Amino acid sequence: MTLSQAKLVIPAHMLPGGVAPNANDFGFAHVEKQRLENRDTQPLTEYSFRSPLPHIDKANLATVFDNAAEHFLWHLAKGTPYQITKSFSNGSQTTKSYLYKNNRFTSKASPLAELLANSQ
Repeated sequence: MTLSQAKLVIPAHMLPGGVAPNANDFGFAHVEKQRLENRDTQPLTEYSFRSPLPHIDKANLATVFDNAAEHFLWHLAKGTPYQITKSFSNGSQTTKSYLYKNNRFTSKASPLAELLANSQ
């Protein structure tokens, strides 16, 4: 089971202008940016990464992605909530969202929009 594509979702208002992820840093050849509108929460920005780079060891691709996501998030305000969804070659998928609540960093296996709607 290897990582075949991944998505990073953050609140749109937390993304400063000019800050965009480089697909190669995440171990992928392509990244697409999409604005997600949700009537229950503020708009979200989704980065979809696809086409893993052939020179990256498939067994380490998830680690490369995680490290690049952590580095990218350093450019955002501390405490920015985010979601990572990973799709694997066997068809399975994981979604995990991260959010500061009551001065504690929490993670849940829920979509970010759901967590943000419940925290308001």
